[in-house]
Amino acid sequence: MTAIPASESEPATKVSAGDSFREWLASILKIVELKLQLLGFEGREAGVHLLILAVLIASTVALIVAALVFLAVFLLFVVVKITGWEWGWAALLAAVVLLVLSAVTAMLLRTRITKPLFSLTLAELRKDREWLRQTRESSR
Repeated sequence: MTAIPASESEPATKVSAGDSFREWLASILKIVELKLQLLGFEGREAGVHLLILAVLIASTVALIVAALVFLAVFLLFVVVKITGWEWGWAALLAAVVLLVLSAVTAMLLRTRITKPLFSLTLAELRKDREWLRQTRESSR
């Protein structure tokens, strides 16, 4: 076995603390950039979702107002003419009809509100938190 002289051996690569810090910082910035891109994509999706919610809320209010004005007057008139009831009983029937229509609209609105926003971003943040916890535990 022949010995290799010290001058012919490959030089050891030394990484300075500054280079290591710069690489670490670049990695962190890349992660932040990717998270912000994901947030931007989901932000657009959330904007459309919130726009749909706003339209549904405005529609609900408009329907309730229109129902109160038109149906109440019409139902009161029809019920009084057909049955000969007093206005009070006819008004009670109109209120029940309006309540049912309002409940249906509210259920439609509720199904839209329960849709979670930013689900992909939150899932990525959970994965990152788990990875950091595992990394911290393995370095101990």
